[in-house]
Amino acid sequence: MCPCGIVYSIKCCLRAESPRDFADVLLSWKHIPNVVIYDFARGLATHTNLRYPETLIFTPHEGRLADPTDGNIKMAKEGKLKISLPWLSIKKQVPDSHGHPITGSAEHYVLNDKFHEDNSKDERDALREIGLVAQLAGKVNSQAAEQFFSKSKKNNYFLNMTLPSTHVFLMRSIIHHHNSQKNLRRLEAFKKLFGTEVVLNINYQAVLDLSGSTATMDLPDFDAPVTWYG
Repeated sequence: MCPCGIVYSIKCCLRAESPRDFADVLLSWKHIPNVVIYDFARGLATHTNLRYPETLIFTPHEGRLADPTDGNIKMAKEGKLKISLPWLSIKKQVPDSHGHPITGSAEHYVLNDKFHEDNSKDERDALREIGLVAQLAGKVNSQAAEQFFSKSKKNNYFLNMTLPSTHVFLMRSIIHHHNSQKNLRRLEAFKKLFGTEVVLNINYQAVLDLSGSTATMDLPDFDAPVTWYG
């Protein structure tokens, strides 16, 4: 899911969740996000790159924000290392080859969830902290998934009594309504705040229609299974 709370993919696991399962979900996407936040970032980066050793999904620096030199690690621990990823705010004017359509960048990083940053004994994981990135520091809710799981626990009683096929169907339905309601509330907030028409661009991002251009799409019916960026 994205930090704004929209769920993009789910995988129902028959065993304990592991980096393998998260990698399965990411690799099923047409475009892998440039920044992935996970509670075991090093394990995810290592497992995914071992599955594709010729292309290395998470690069540069094996998904770390900087080269893991002693100097960079020391500066990161002291809070003196600052990394800027400007394409998170403004798309690259000259996109990288095979770059993400939203950012234009082909870089892929794996960062630690804020509440699991101190769990690792590998000093190099100091270069996987969200706070090192100027465009993310203090702006990303890294606990969005955990908060969703906590809210979903109330459904466990009846879901665990159903057949596996029914369980999957109901879970997808519940998540669809969760996404629809969250999108609708966000859309209403946008309209109230800006007082203008909100449309979707070609990447299904909600944008303000200030130019009157016809290069946008009508807003979807939120009862339909359409997910868009918040």
